[in-house]
Amino acid sequence: MRVKELMKKHIVTVLPTMTLHQAAVVLSAAGADQAFVVNNEGQFVGLINQMGFIKALANRDTMKKSVQDIITNNVVSLSPTRRINNDLEEQFSVHQCNSFPVVDALNRPLGILWRTDVVTYLSEQSQFLAEELHAIVDSLYNGVTAVNSEGIVTLFNAAAETITGLNAEVVIGHHVDDVLPNTGLSRVLETRLAEINQQQNIGNCKIITNRSPILSHNKVIGSVAVFQDITELQNVAAELENVKSLKSTLESAIESIFEGIVIVNRTGKITMINQAYCDFLGVDRAKVIGKPVVDIIPNTRMHVVAQDGKAEITDIQRINQHNCVVTRIPIVKDGETVGAVGKVVFKDVKDLKILSNKLNKLELEVEYYKEELRKVYGGKYTFESIIGENEKMQWLKSIAVKAAKGNSTVLILGESGTGKEVFAQAIHNESRRNKGAFIKVNCAALPENLLETELFGYDEGAFTGAKKGGKPGKFELANGGTIFLDEIGDMPISMQVKLLRVLQEREFERVGGTKTISLDLRVIAATNRDLTKMIEQGAFRQDLYYRLDIISLAIPPLRERVGDIPALCDLLLKKINKQVQHCVEGVSEAALGLLMDYRWPGNVRELENILERAVNLIDEDEILIKPEHLPPIVKKIGKVKEQMENADNLADMLGDTEKQAILKALEEAGGNKSKAAKILGIHRSGFYQKLQKYNIK
Repeated sequence: MRVKELMKKHIVTVLPTMTLHQAAVVLSAAGADQAFVVNNEGQFVGLINQMGFIKALANRDTMKKSVQDIITNNVVSLSPTRRINNDLEEQFSVHQCNSFPVVDALNRPLGILWRTDVVTYLSEQSQFLAEELHAIVDSLYNGVTAVNSEGIVTLFNAAAETITGLNAEVVIGHHVDDVLPNTGLSRVLETRLAEINQQQNIGNCKIITNRSPILSHNKVIGSVAVFQDITELQNVAAELENVKSLKSTLESAIESIFEGIVIVNRTGKITMINQAYCDFLGVDRAKVIGKPVVDIIPNTRMHVVAQDGKAEITDIQRINQHNCVVTRIPIVKDGETVGAVGKVVFKDVKDLKILSNKLNKLELEVEYYKEELRKVYGGKYTFESIIGENEKMQWLKSIAVKAAKGNSTVLILGESGTGKEVFAQAIHNESRRNKGAFIKVNCAALPENLLETELFGYDEGAFTGAKKGGKPGKFELANGGTIFLDEIGDMPISMQVKLLRVLQEREFERVGGTKTISLDLRVIAATNRDLTKMIEQGAFRQDLYYRLDIISLAIPPLRERVGDIPALCDLLLKKINKQVQHCVEGVSEAALGLLMDYRWPGNVRELENILERAVNLIDEDEILIKPEHLPPIVKKIGKVKEQMENADNLADMLGDTEKQAILKALEEAGGNKSKAAKILGIHRSGFYQKLQKYNIK
């Protein structure tokens, strides 16, 4: 603490020229017993106090005296920034005063520092320091005992209590030899010599202690012992044994390695080398340990790596007519390079080439199996695979692209063969889950008793015949990716309840299991059924429908987008040509007309089947699919249309002839409708119907 923080700022000032009466009035009004005397510039020049007034009263000419006559000039002032310590307390005694004036750099009074305040502060500080020192000593892990010059115990910390089993209240205040025999502290008081690393028994506890005299002004005022349970050192010794054992194990491991290993210190001298490297170099290991590595290994750079700390990976080094592949790694400890370790990866580059060829072959196999796995568990279709210039199809693709960016459930509606799975795979491949699996489940193809185990898997022993180790379900396989629940409308009600829980909780348990498996996947469902009608009929749960119908895509049937058939034919023929090893360039206009007239109850899937049939039937020298290559049902639709068109033309011709005959009969009958009917030989009511048909009045 500094003077300015402890001083009293309330001060009284008087001028040297003031009379004692005037000064007394000022002191009385302020309730003070002393005042600062300042000159006209406000600078401190001295003090007046009660003692000065008393001395002045002893003289008869008191009324004629002024402040100047009783001023005390022998005053030591303090700077406000000076620290308060024990030296300040000593100065009070030296100058025999109760206070110090505090002045600034221009000698102007700022306040007054009273002796009582300093004493109180220093006393509190001493008490605080004593308590802090006691707390520090009490928190030490080692036991601490101290005695005064008479051998009386003055300190016994908590660790000492724990180690000795004695209570501090019982020990402190008693002579050390009475409560802690054989401590040696009394001997240290006499000899004034420290005793280091001394073993001692205290009860059933064996300790190691350091004893030292406490000196003050070259006088022994006590002694202190710091000790700890020897068990700790025994633990350290055990750890050292473990380190030795670990070193031995490391040396054995290095020795058993087929490749050459060498270790050097920072100066490049060999500290360890295995027998494999010695055999390769043709040297005696006992003779090379401690030698510079440059003298033992040709063309080495181990000493360089040990100095600059830069690793050298798979470097080529010429050793005994061999182009070796070596690696040099710096050994770093506490951020400092202390050595290096070197390894002969390949004794000759030819070995590397052989291994490289093997690795290339393995990589090709891995890529093949990865591709096969992707075909099984991944999605092969993207949004580029979806063909269609139809306005609704373009709108559906834009919605699907947006849906792919999120993680919400998607419900795809549409007839069989419209491409619901294509949309599902495209959404998966466009999403952030495209690296995960795309797992398809056909809810209509599995019987109810197998659907639960297929979806959720089962644990070992869940039922008779359960596979050993259990089996993961489709949800578990799709974790991190996408699960496609096809034909969701055919899922039994009992399974709909369990599926709803999984969608809500994003967790499930295997059949017969107790472990909860958390899910992080995307759910895409599809159906060709009207779920709203099924809800009304009680065949589909309404709450499950709302959970699925977050983003809905209704794919139009092919008959509603016949304009896309030419582009679909081009795409499908490219795929079919690869499968059947045929080169069909396209579809003739006549055949394309038949395809566009067909109603396509099987949609795009049916179109692909018809094109594949045509490609298999086409002659090798033909490059276009013609009407004769199409199945009868497609050609039949074309003939029916032609017949209908011809029938329409004949009906029009007959109608014109009949109308002309009616007009001629009316003209011959003079407009009499009954006579005109007789002329034509038809009943009068039938004649009126024909008049109305042809709008004849």
